[in-house]
Amino acid sequence: MLKIQTGENNAILRTKCNLVKKFDESLLKTIKDMEETMLAPDENNKVRGVGLAANQVGINQQIILITLNINTRKDHKILCLINPEIVETSSQTITMEEGCLSLPGVYGHVRRPSKVKVRWQNTQGNWCEKKFEKWDARVFLHEYDHLQGILFTDYLKKKR
Repeated sequence: MLKIQTGENNAILRTKCNLVKKFDESLLKTIKDMEETMLAPDENNKVRGVGLAANQVGINQQIILITLNINTRKDHKILCLINPEIVETSSQTITMEEGCLSLPGVYGHVRRPSKVKVRWQNTQGNWCEKKFEKWDARVFLHEYDHLQGILFTDYLKKKR
């Protein structure tokens, strides 16, 4: 398991991540380690997170994992997005409570677009594109922000 980086002022969490350029066995191992870390149970034996960005485990690369369809448990799956890009976002927004593995015990209501169209590379380096809605869009946007050095608490500060 990898060590989760914590704290609002943690330098790696505040750094914009580098693009992944090598699609090799090392990348696959990093992704496997990230997934294991994200799914490891906490002290209450619950899954820790529904998403994870590479910089949250001290890796300065544009890699995120997100759990899709989490509300339908039966069909949920983990998707790895490498070098993700936002193609477009909806003007419609939704406000929901968020938390973060890197900010344990901190929660706040964040307004985000309800839909997002995304482009990313898979583990072979091929480009993919998909639209995410509602919860899936929120999880993607939260993790994407990590790659930009942004934490969800930054949105809370803007509201004040």
